[in-house]
Amino acid sequence: MSWTKPRHRAAHFTAGAAFAALLVTAVAATPRNASAASERVSGFTRHTITQKVSLTGSGPADQTVSAVEYRPTHARVKGPQVMIPGVTYDHRCFDLKTDRGWISQAREAAEDGWITVAVDRLGTGNSSSPAADKLNGTTHAATIHQLITTLKTAHKGLPVALVGHSMGSTVAVQEAATYKDVDAAAVTALAAAVAGGAAFTAPASAAAQGAYAAEYNGACGSGYSVVHGRHIGDLGTVYLTWNERIGENCAVTVRARKGAAVYMQAKVYQTNHTQVSSSDSGAYTTYAGPVHIPARGECATVRGQIADTYTSFSGFCG
Repeated sequence: MSWTKPRHRAAHFTAGAAFAALLVTAVAATPRNASAASERVSGFTRHTITQKVSLTGSGPADQTVSAVEYRPTHARVKGPQVMIPGVTYDHRCFDLKTDRGWISQAREAAEDGWITVAVDRLGTGNSSSPAADKLNGTTHAATIHQLITTLKTAHKGLPVALVGHSMGSTVAVQEAATYKDVDAAAVTALAAAVAGGAAFTAPASAAAQGAYAAEYNGACGSGYSVVHGRHIGDLGTVYLTWNERIGENCAVTVRARKGAAVYMQAKVYQTNHTQVSSSDSGAYTTYAGPVHIPARGECATVRGQIADTYTSFSGFCG
């Protein structure tokens, strides 16, 4: 049975612990241990490096980030290239040994002159595994930033590139956008990192943001400003808003024209923690939502649907 949206209604909300932005402080990268002596291969050497990090900023550097460095021996060095694997992988994502030999982006890049650094993110491979609620996009981006800082100090004047795969791509984008310390970023399988195949997009331009703000119906309440939006065909628009004071995102899907009740959805979730989500759906005449999530230091993904047409986007990081 179709029904008209009531004036006030609680949206379904599921969330893990609120994740605080964590400052990661690094010291110089060093060989992992005596058994990690360099492996010399034609065109490059391969060895493990580690970097001590602190998750508290002022506390002890009691965590370790591990990476494998491939250093060219013949080609002219072009600069460091930092590779970040996806959520279920470690550095071997970029250096696979098969029955037919190596399938290795890391080795090929080293042979081409890049100092390739394939990272084990915290919680994977040989890196430390802190409590799960200490790991988020901000933690990973900050860790990579500190590693990049060390590499830039060691290789002054050379360009630095980031390479990400799947979730590693979201980390690469967040790191580059936050710290602006790399010369290039290459991302692969980025859509796979976002549920529902959503594409990652940059935050709306000032002009586009102003246009969406003019259309927005104010459903999220006072204190929220439109930061992004996307039209759902010609049926309506899904809006993403942000409240800086409380560090919260809100999303709402609004029909272009009020009419007979149809299925609608508004959903928002943390891009790197999909369990932190809020969704509202049903047969509505005007709008679905508003739905809210805590998002300080996190990126948001939004999905909006009207009848059989839907859209989804990511990109705004609080």
